[in-house]
Amino acid sequence: MPIAPQELVAHLDPLVSDPRRLAAVHSIALLDSPTEETFDAMSRLAVNLVGAPASFLSIVDAERDFYKSAHGFPQELAAAREVHGRTFCHYAIASTDPLVIEDTHADPLWRAVPIVDSLDVRAYVGVPLIVDGQPIGSFCVIDNQPRTWTETEIETLVQLAKAAAREIQLRSALKESEANAERAHALAKANEELLAVVAHDLRSPLQVMGLNTTVLARAGHAPSLPAIRRIEGAITSMKRLVDDLLSTHAVDSRERTLCETIAPTRLLADAADAMGMVAERAGIHLHLVPGQTGEVFVDYAQLLRVLCNLIGNCLKYCPAGSTVSLSATETADSIVIRVTDDGPGMGEAEQSCAFERGWQGSAGVAGQDGAGLGLWIVRTLVEQNQGRVALHSAAGQGTEVAVRLPRHRS
Repeated sequence: MPIAPQELVAHLDPLVSDPRRLAAVHSIALLDSPTEETFDAMSRLAVNLVGAPASFLSIVDAERDFYKSAHGFPQELAAAREVHGRTFCHYAIASTDPLVIEDTHADPLWRAVPIVDSLDVRAYVGVPLIVDGQPIGSFCVIDNQPRTWTETEIETLVQLAKAAAREIQLRSALKESEANAERAHALAKANEELLAVVAHDLRSPLQVMGLNTTVLARAGHAPSLPAIRRIEGAITSMKRLVDDLLSTHAVDSRERTLCETIAPTRLLADAADAMGMVAERAGIHLHLVPGQTGEVFVDYAQLLRVLCNLIGNCLKYCPAGSTVSLSATETADSIVIRVTDDGPGMGEAEQSCAFERGWQGSAGVAGQDGAGLGLWIVRTLVEQNQGRVALHSAAGQGTEVAVRLPRHRS
């Protein structure tokens, strides 16, 4: 049954000029765009299925109707592809249901619409196009003779309008996805540039520290030499980290560089030496478990970083008086390096997340200590060296992290 015109008039102007609706109209980027076969085919199909002289898809902005597609228009309108002033499409977008007009001459409101005379419109059906909850236009057919539109014809136009709205919505979603991808790329680039600047600026103070430790070492104060050697080792490791930041191969690269054959006992001894003063200050004993194993073929600096991270975690969470044990054992084809503490341990839920990037346990969150990257870095570097890492713990019973590396065979 046709909708009474009076029901649409009251809120027509506010709706047409609604900023939210107009924002949706402009966001779909169809105004003044070229014709496209996707939409033209829908207009042709409507004419064929309904048997009307003309069909069109209009985008309604504040001042005009723009015809994204049309079939059956007079040549002049087909070329202009727009109409200014009040049209039936304005009333269509104000309706929640299809706007069905059987005879435009039967009501003074419809009779006053300019296109009744300019296009000789006597019957009209317009289905609002809804995108992101806003009516951005309509899918319509017109006839030059009064006619009673059947339910089948109206439903056909409703389905074609839905198809057009889905196409527009899909394009909007794709456009938004592309924009998000561009923003993510720009953010990643900005982060890389920031890391490069920070890494570059770190080189100067590291160079100063290195030069000064060399001067101190040459001075020959024997009691200070072990401490100086530890500082030199730390500076070397920091320089390597800076180089990693400046290189195109960051921590999550899968390339293996600077690998060498090395005994695990040396790795453990060097890690204990590097972390010795920190452990002493924390009141925690580092215990090197005696033993001899085969050799591994690894990036020395990366594995030293792994062990220092693991020891550092123990020192961070274990109370004074605790012991951290470092050991290495072997199997037929692998070497297992273990870092074990007798600290508070971890529950099953924490263990399942321990190696995730950015994850922190409750103690770390409470202390606002770190960024949750330590164990993620451990796993990443171990995997770069063709190894695997596993964590075994229980609340109140300490924690053991086992690093399993391929045994090197000459």
